Amino acid sequence: MGSATVWQLSQADKNVLLLEQQGEEYTFGSSYGEARICRSLGPKNDIWSYLHRRALEETEQLIEFLNAEDTVHHKMADIYTDTPVTYVLHTKKVEAVQRMLRQQDDNYECATSPKEALNKFGVKIPAGRIVIQEYKKYTGTMNPKALIQKLHKGVLLKGNEINYKQQIKNIRRNDNGYQIEVMDLMSGTINRIDSKKIVVAAGPYSGPLLKDIAPVFDKLITPRRVFLAFLKIDPKRFESYNSEEQQKIFNFYPLIDLGPDHVFSMIEKKDEHGHPLFKVGGHFLREEISDLDETWLKGLSGSEIEWSKMRTLDYFKFLNVPLEKDDLSYQSGYSCVYSLTDSEIPIVSNLPNLDSSPDPNGVVLGGMSGVGAKGSLTYGLMATHLLLNKDESGFMYQKVKRALNFSTANQSNQEQQIP
Repeated sequence: MGSATVWQLSQADKNVLLLEQQGEEYTFGSSYGEARICRSLGPKNDIWSYLHRRALEETEQLIEFLNAEDTVHHKMADIYTDTPVTYVLHTKKVEAVQRMLRQQDDNYECATSPKEALNKFGVKIPAGRIVIQEYKKYTGTMNPKALIQKLHKGVLLKGNEINYKQQIKNIRRNDNGYQIEVMDLMSGTINRIDSKKIVVAAGPYSGPLLKDIAPVFDKLITPRRVFLAFLKIDPKRFESYNSEEQQKIFNFYPLIDLGPDHVFSMIEKKDEHGHPLFKVGGHFLREEISDLDETWLKGLSGSEIEWSKMRTLDYFKFLNVPLEKDDLSYQSGYSCVYSLTDSEIPIVSNLPNLDSSPDPNGVVLGGMSGVGAKGSLTYGLMATHLLLNKDESGFMYQKVKRALNFSTANQSNQEQQIP
């Protein structure tokens, strides 16, 4: 979110300094890794769909700029891997699904019974399930690592600066705007930077950082641990699949299973032999955090690895592709942190002054709840507009702007949306 905002400010020809706690190569955090699900299927006027579609437009502008200014050729395919997105839902939601699909501009196929699913997709769904596949350019997965690298390249080509290994210790208001206390993690030295304007996009650290100037965010944004497991199929088993079975695997990832745990799974990458590495997690499998800094280092428990394997085995039964538990090996796993709001809708908003009026010189992006990556360039654009006092009149832009304002962040989300 910080990188996206700094790029948008750079594109507006503003002088910006990006302070990154990590190095040039990300090693932890929600932006770590090479795959996130990106999709645009949703009900009419769905904010998540808009965030993704608008981010694509902004990313295309980034690619166009890089190709005009850089010696390396850049393309959207560096970031996006186009594959169908598979949704599995319960039939109790069939009416809401039908309403959504009647108003749908995206290409999709839907099966509402086991017989229809077998005929249409060649998959075996249990009774009481609905399966949908979404087909659209730049849906499937996106690579946050590649996107961040391109954003940073754009920032540097615009003449702005990125300082890595910089840990923000405190933020205070002063007569000229803000004073930021920064520790250089390489040398241990403390520096103080005065800035008229500031954007805080520190993920789960945002609340504590804003405790002196906007303590409300420490209550609005709640960090929770979410685990992610990486699994691989035994090479002999994978190579025993015929071409149709192998293609089915690639065509039916990524997955969003809207069951109780809200399982998400995708292909993180392929190895040198073209064998997939699967990433799996549960959107609602969240754990309280006692020490935020230690959370990133926490490994997966045996039960978490077992859960990941069983969800993958369940899905292969659905795909009608043979797979046994012994065929799956746990490769690695990591803990990331969701920054949550009560409504599950992120915040992109002016910081409040002590009298609760909006501060035009301060903006916060937070509470992304694991749904930020696909819309990152849009979040960054809206943060930039807030900081530069710009606006757009479009209906969806205004709807999203209202939804992301911190004053609505603790209200319940009334719409049936697929984040």
